[in-house]
Amino acid sequence: TSVYDSRARERWRQIEEQKALALQLQSQRLQERECSVQDLVDLHLRVPLEKEIPVAVGPQGPERARPGQADEDFPEITEEMEKEIKSLFRGGNQDEVLSEAFRLTITRKDIQTLNNLNWLNDEIINFYMNLLMERSKDKDLPAVHAFNTFFFTKLKTAGYQAVKRWTKKVDIFSVDLLLVPIHLGVHWCLAVVDFRKKTITYYDSMGGINSEACRILLQYLKQESLDKKRKEFDTNGWALLSKKSQEIPQQMNGSDCGMFACRYAECISKDKPINFTQQHMPYFRKRMAWEILHRKLL
Repeated sequence: TSVYDSRARERWRQIEEQKALALQLQSQRLQERECSVQDLVDLHLRVPLEKEIPVAVGPQGPERARPGQADEDFPEITEEMEKEIKSLFRGGNQDEVLSEAFRLTITRKDIQTLNNLNWLNDEIINFYMNLLMERSKDKDLPAVHAFNTFFFTKLKTAGYQAVKRWTKKVDIFSVDLLLVPIHLGVHWCLAVVDFRKKTITYYDSMGGINSEACRILLQYLKQESLDKKRKEFDTNGWALLSKKSQEIPQQMNGSDCGMFACRYAECISKDKPINFTQQHMPYFRKRMAWEILHRKLL
């Protein structure tokens, strides 16, 4: 009975959290109605249908992806891959290990957080961020370091001293991009430090602004430079930004925030436009499951 009760309580908690998230989303959507009619028309134009060539939002507004880029960014999931993915999502021993790499272990229970509208867990996001780091070793791509999903919470709540040893084998100042997954209780977001552009940018699939997170990360860079380089970090020319809801794709449910954070990271780590929509999420959930199983990105 106690096991049943605990499961029921957990399910009830998840439902309540989803309700709260949905209400927050609805509230933000209402606030956005202050946009002009023209803005709303532009937004409609920016949402590609799944089978169309994606439209990417660039600094000068909507920008057509080049011919052929649609196939490149959305490789087909073959029948054989579909079978593999279905077998991952089927019931079975929840503790069965399905993938191991980067000193991380992915079980069936973990992989099933990618199924349907489940919320992604830390293990899935950390594994995926490591896949992005692996790919960034390609000389044609920006060098990337991704922090663990627990990093920002630890930094914010316990300060620099609590995380300074996390980079003892990494020189964060030698890369182009730092990816920082941020967990806000029941919501995943992403912060990106770009050393080339001197920017710290916050990406939230529910349109949230988080200047505090950007400030915390800038302070972290200053402390890390003093600790590891024994020199002051020059903040001159650095900009702290939060992407507005009309600038990046937004989730239309209470379940896909983790997926959006991962997809932002994937596009940014290739220096490519962010060109997906909510409609693409079922495709990307399957694709991520396959990529994690095979320990390689498509």
